[in-house]
Amino acid sequence: MESRGNIYQTLILAAQSHLEEKGYIPEDLDDFAARCSLAADEILAVFPSTSDLREGLIYQAVTLLNDALRDGVIHAASDDPLVQLRAIGHAYLKWAEANPALFRMLVTALNGPIEPDSTLHRYTSSMRDLYHRKLAEAQNRGLISSARNIEVVTMMLHCLVKGGNMMFLTRDTDPWYQGETRSTRDLAESIFQEFLDSISAKPAAAG
Repeated sequence: MESRGNIYQTLILAAQSHLEEKGYIPEDLDDFAARCSLAADEILAVFPSTSDLREGLIYQAVTLLNDALRDGVIHAASDDPLVQLRAIGHAYLKWAEANPALFRMLVTALNGPIEPDSTLHRYTSSMRDLYHRKLAEAQNRGLISSARNIEVVTMMLHCLVKGGNMMFLTRDTDPWYQGETRSTRDLAESIFQEFLDSISAKPAAAG
């Protein structure tokens, strides 16, 4: 019999595959067990319910996204907080485009009730702290005007990100995008860059 850790990873990868193929997580754990070639009791020992499986898949998505954001900052190779924010935005949108099923699941979950001490709560709280820290650092270094209210700017960024998230989910049905030839990723990135330029004392050069 596989170890519990190996079974967990097997189930998460199988659930991710199911999500990517069908657009939703497995709804019947018995059927899911057959798909994974495991006994139902082995699955139930790790994920007692589909809600637990969903939480595990959200954790997988957050882990992969955080890895991508970290790599983006490392690749930027800069201690400039605005450059780092641009790199984070670029990496975020690149990951969203490359992982549409996981991203849709994550955004849908973030738009619903978020339980305290859940993966989603920890994720969104960490992103809030990251945005605020980088924006405050930029202001302290004179990269953002001292007249700006960083609390408001941080909330503006939060709203911008939530709006950008929805672009990926509603692009095909929203008349506002009619005639728009840019990809959702490119369009969202241009909006994000415009926002950072608007708050920056020295907007980034074009290109």
